[in-house]
Amino acid sequence: MTKTGRRHFLGLLACGGVLRAAGVRIREIETIALEDPGKYGFTLVRVRTDAGLDGIGQAESPSLVIDAAIKTRGGLEALLSGEDPVEVERLWQKMYDRTGLWGRRGVTIAAIGAVETALWDIAGKILNRPVCQLIWRSLATVKTPAEIRKRIRPYGTVYPPGSTDGEIRARCGLAVERGFRAIKFEEVAGGFAHLDVKNDVRVIRMVREIIGQDRDLLIDVQNVWTDAARAIATARAIEPFNIYFLEAALPADNLDGYRRLAENTTIPIAAGDWGFTTRFEFEDLMERGGVDVVQPSTVRSGGMAEIVKIAEAAYRRGLLTIPHCWDHMVGVAAAVHLAAVLPNMPYIEYPVAFPPSPLISDLLVPRLEPDREGWIEVPARPGLGFTLNEDLVRKYRVKPQ
Repeated sequence: MTKTGRRHFLGLLACGGVLRAAGVRIREIETIALEDPGKYGFTLVRVRTDAGLDGIGQAESPSLVIDAAIKTRGGLEALLSGEDPVEVERLWQKMYDRTGLWGRRGVTIAAIGAVETALWDIAGKILNRPVCQLIWRSLATVKTPAEIRKRIRPYGTVYPPGSTDGEIRARCGLAVERGFRAIKFEEVAGGFAHLDVKNDVRVIRMVREIIGQDRDLLIDVQNVWTDAARAIATARAIEPFNIYFLEAALPADNLDGYRRLAENTTIPIAAGDWGFTTRFEFEDLMERGGVDVVQPSTVRSGGMAEIVKIAEAAYRRGLLTIPHCWDHMVGVAAAVHLAAVLPNMPYIEYPVAFPPSPLISDLLVPRLEPDREGWIEVPARPGLGFTLNEDLVRKYRVKPQ
């Protein structure tokens, strides 16, 4: 949109200390279900305005359920129809309050978060600023400059990691070749985390040899251990391999078990992506669970501002915040802006997916990917800085399901 066109219908004005976009109102909310048959399925949300501007968000939840939360009587679309899209936090509060009897946690929060991310995208376009400039929040005293980072670090999640040693070597080796300075290794049926401590040590030793000593090694157990004693045994045994964090070692509700684990290993313990939503659940995870790293999801936890609030709470406790997003590329775009402003967010997640899919690699325009040195540039373009590849959307779009 040209500057002349923007002036024609925006006319930003100050009203009670709140920036408003004169004449721009939310018109509808669209659920976009995408499926690459036999590989991946994704749920996107697009908020449209009467001024022709739109914004995108994403939810890691079934598209039919997200669509229901948006389109049902009293749902998110009805709540936001006719509202000013720049008033993002007020609209989050409205969505959260008005769905409280059937929301507050779980999939409704994922829907709210997807819509909220789309609203930030629109607000950035209206104000002609990248989202990272709009979500800044003071986290009290820090040693880092009060400046937005120009580039951020992703870690590469190699998933699935492979069912044989040969596959593990090839797939982790590919992540090394692509320049990632941190790599996450996942459990796999019949492999790491599923047999015994001896095999766990063997596999992690091999992965450390593949990626070398100068890269951070992250490990995700995906909640498969059911008792803290088993988790403690492997954690202690792999401590010599310099593990950056151990993720989702226990079921999500086993907060006391997480505390036992954290108190009995030198490896930082991470959790939070497995269905945890809003600052309220994360406060409990930090206090009762005693974790070292919280992992709010950019596609589950309630939106970008909510993750900023979670990160602030973690910062006050001296904890890291490293968001989950896996292969949800609109969520990755949101994470880039979060990491640009949060001092306790040293990494974001980025997919190294097998099999590959254009719905991961080519969904966004321009493509969102790290450079050969393992950095991602923070876009200075308005909003999230990315648009959807509409050709891919048309090709892979299905009915919500």
